[in-house]
Amino acid sequence: MRSAVSLLLCSTAFAAALAVGCASTKLTSTWRDPAIGPVQFRKVAGIALTADPTVRRLAEDEFVRAVGPAQGIAGYTLIPDEELRDRDKARARLEAAGVDGAVVYRLAAVEERERWVPPTTYGSMWGYWGWAGPQVWEPGYLTTDQFVQVETAAYSISDARLVWAGRSQTINPSSVEDLIGGVVRVSVAELRKEKLIP
Repeated sequence: MRSAVSLLLCSTAFAAALAVGCASTKLTSTWRDPAIGPVQFRKVAGIALTADPTVRRLAEDEFVRAVGPAQGIAGYTLIPDEELRDRDKARARLEAAGVDGAVVYRLAAVEERERWVPPTTYGSMWGYWGWAGPQVWEPGYLTTDQFVQVETAAYSISDARLVWAGRSQTINPSSVEDLIGGVVRVSVAELRKEKLIP
């Protein structure tokens, strides 16, 4: 099992994927440690593992907005960008800040898939019948859909234990803000459902 700080390694691919945004986001899988009883974080840091400082701040600020400033704190206010890859310094800063939980976001995969969009036609099959197709309103075409998967992991800081994990999928990203908003929204909703955050 990886510790909380072991996931605090930067990913330049994360920034690249976030740069394309989000249209539709949903959780595709979740897991919770069955050996852990009721846990609720009182002060939780949101941390986006990316080499892009702007994207990091957008994501971590969105996390604070979703959780609320009473419980949420942006990771960049605790761990400077230049120390994000240093697990010992990251651990020390989180512990010194008195946070009891960390929610870590990391890019898992980006894939593109081709999809056939059939033609739009007038009327019935018989209106389209014949050697030529003058009744076709819009020809069919191939389009490419983009699927961005982000892993979210919630850790207890005191023992660096993984408490909850989820993977989200975003289809056809359109903007950085929409992607971040979608991923944070579905993950925070599930963390509330699991009573890990108020």
